[in-house]
Amino acid sequence: MDPLIVASAGRDAEPSSSFSDTPAQEALGVRTGLGRMSDAVSIRLLNGLEPDVAAELLGQAQRRVVRADEVLFTAGQPARSVHVLTSGTARLVQTAPNGARVIIKYVRSGEIFGSPALLDRFYPVDAVAVTECVELQWSSEFVRAVIDRHPRVALNVIHDLETRLREMENRLRDLSNEPVEHRLARAILKLVETFGQETLEGIEIPFPVSRQDLADLIGSTLPTVSRTLRAWEAQRQIRRYRRRLVIADVEAVARVLYKETPLDPKPRRSNRRATRR
Repeated sequence: MDPLIVASAGRDAEPSSSFSDTPAQEALGVRTGLGRMSDAVSIRLLNGLEPDVAAELLGQAQRRVVRADEVLFTAGQPARSVHVLTSGTARLVQTAPNGARVIIKYVRSGEIFGSPALLDRFYPVDAVAVTECVELQWSSEFVRAVIDRHPRVALNVIHDLETRLREMENRLRDLSNEPVEHRLARAILKLVETFGQETLEGIEIPFPVSRQDLADLIGSTLPTVSRTLRAWEAQRQIRRYRRRLVIADVEAVARVLYKETPLDPKPRRSNRRATRR
């Protein structure tokens, strides 16, 4: 089992810099929903920026509270704003002409999304709140002006896009080469690494994840994912609780990938043949 999976479960990225709040910055942090300006270090767009530059960006941000299942923006809509969550989780979804849905990724607090706005393009995905979220958004014109004066902001956007591209390349490789059981295990472990919270029962994904969501995430069908999950639940490796996914044995799920005593995706049949004496 990759030790990073366990070590990073339920833990946000380490801050890249530190802020010392002035009273004005504290007030700004409260207005934007960050509590303290120093909490801004978790926002990737602000990584490595001087406090006054970060304060300038936050001062121009529009704060919005979004209810669960509310749409932040839709595919095909002109992209005019860059978005960052300060709390909550959202998902980015594409829908094919035949109605098939693909979950591109789950967005966590601090991540940048809606970056096509910087190129005056259209949003390629729907962004939907999974839980209640607080988001900050900036007009594309303002962010481009800041990039002209502070190249570090451009580097932060590029770094975020490069991370996203690497994730998509890995998923394309998985879709091309891996069986469903491996893709499902990998997706669950990624959720554990990014969002997992330790509980008495195991590591919990702290927002609703349905079987259909998992199928849409790995490019499979609901019956196939349901059958695999039932087998794993029967082996007490995972469980569902109030629409939440709890991974009781992360190492067992990881062994599906590492081929060490893999979980059997099919229910085992009992051997009814008795040896005659």
